[in-house]
Amino acid sequence: MNITKTKLLLIMIIMCFVALVGCSRENENKLNLDDVLNALKSQNLELEPYGITGYPMKLNDVIPEVYSVKLPGSEENNNTEEFIHFYIFNSEKDRLKGAKEFNEITENTNPTTLPFLYEKENILLIYWSNSKDHPLMKEAIETASEQLNS
Repeated sequence: MNITKTKLLLIMIIMCFVALVGCSRENENKLNLDDVLNALKSQNLELEPYGITGYPMKLNDVIPEVYSVKLPGSEENNNTEEFIHFYIFNSEKDRLKGAKEFNEITENTNPTTLPFLYEKENILLIYWSNSKDHPLMKEAIETASEQLNS
């Protein structure tokens, strides 16, 4: 009888260990704002915290971090300034819900700036461009997103 209890205890310990390892792997894949900002800055983008003005779109209970962004050497006027909203979710599943919510909210709107969505693990990045056909930051953001795979 004693051997059975020992085996049961051993199985429970192994199951707890497997669960803990699984949880730690989930956290390893979690990105934070600094990870994304560093990847974008490596593409020579100038990012400035913009703060919260107006009512930024809350997605899946997350309020975005807002940054103004411009290419180096671009003239300093409001026409060249564009924005990136960074949504940092707790998980990839939450990010998927947030992106779905964004698409539902904006599907019947005609915004003056155009959103380009980039999704990576638990991060949703919405780049608000002044141009649909020639978004200034598209290539830099895509390259930075690929760097986050490393």
